[in-house]
Order: sequence, then C-alpha cells, then structure tokens
Amino acid sequence: MRHIDRLPCPDILARKQAEWQRKYEEKLATHPQARPDSSKYAHKDVREQLWAMSHGKCFYCESPLTDTPKEVDHLVEVSVDASKAYEWGNLYLACPNCNDKAPANVIPVTAALDPCRDSDEEIQANITFEDEVIRAVPGSVKGLNTIQKYRLNTELLDSKRAKWLNRIAKVIINIQDNLIKEGRDRCTAEEMRRLQLFMQPDSPYSLMSTIYISKIKLLSYLCAH
Repeated sequence: MRHIDRLPCPDILARKQAEWQRKYEEKLATHPQARPDSSKYAHKDVREQLWAMSHGKCFYCESPLTDTPKEVDHLVEVSVDASKAYEWGNLYLACPNCNDKAPANVIPVTAALDPCRDSDEEIQANITFEDEVIRAVPGSVKGLNTIQKYRLNTELLDSKRAKWLNRIAKVIINIQDNLIKEGRDRCTAEEMRRLQLFMQPDSPYSLMSTIYISKIKLLSYLCAH
C-alpha cells in the first residue's frame, strides 16, 4: 500500500451523481437489499480516472491490474452508508482479492489504513515486510487490521510479491557482479536508476520493494559514497 492522491472527479460522475443517487435511494425504499448500479459507479471514465490515480495498481495491495479484473470498490460499504454509493471519494480500484474484504462489522474502515487518507510515512509506521511476507509493525493494531481487512497476507499475494522480489534480486546480483569484475566501489548512475525504479510509486509492490532494497547493505553503503 502507498499513499494515493485523488484526482478530480470524472465529469460523468460530477454531472450524474445526484441523479444516480436519488434513483438508487428510491429503489432502496421498496427493495432494501438493492445494490447500486455498477455500470454507473464503475463507468469506464470512473475506472480510467481510478486507474490513473493508482498507476494501474490495486489501491490496497499494489498488484498490477493489467491482466487482472479491475473492480471498483466502495471503501465504505453501501450496506453501511448508502449515501456514498456514487461518491467519488468513496470509490477505489481493487483486485478481486482485496475487494473481497472483511465486512464493516468485523473490521470498520476507520480501524484500518486508507491509501487516500494516510501518508506513506503513516503507512510505513504500521505495516512492513519480511521479504514478500507482509507484517504489522510490532504493536500496531491498525497494521494488523489493515492486513486482515484487505486480505493482504494471502498465499496468492505472497506468490506475486515473491516473483517481484526475484526480479529485484537479479538486478542486485548483476550489479554486484559488475562491481567485482570492474573493481568499482560504487554503482553507476544507471545502476542506481535501475534500483530506484522498483521504489517509484508507479512500480508494483513499491512499498515492499523500498523496504527490501533499503535493507541491503550494498545499497546503503553505495548511497553513502
């Protein structure tokens, strides 16, 4: 999870939100279990804006959504607050794993991290990684809640993150080999750029990548020179 700056509300939603909300509430009056129309809150313009916000990643786990179903999630479930069914600030882009989140009566969203509310510093103060395994920072209830709420510790996500770490490890090994072979004591600008790309917000699993790379003595030594 990384902090995400929310982009302006898509024009279609700005123009139609009040109308769509009114019709939904009218339907709720006779059908209390009715769901909002996904063709509206997940309109292609809405999805595209959410995609741009998150660099094509799930808001919660940072998995790339290029070849994965993209689901528009209500952060606050409509069963909790129906008035937020078409509210731009309540719409998030999620992978199927994270959209299958723990319900509000188990873990309310206010008890977990919110990528659109919390800063990177706040997120890292509550969750960390041991290689591909996500952990709550010791003593952080919010970290535990976040992992449980959005199912960030599934075997599927562990597998995806491990594959990504293998890519980073190959780059690091290549850099180490070149340092030894060429008798250098520091990375070239290009080698540093290759590592830094993994830590950029538009990179998959960028929080995990940042934590992983920061733990490597080679990088910390070279950065100090």
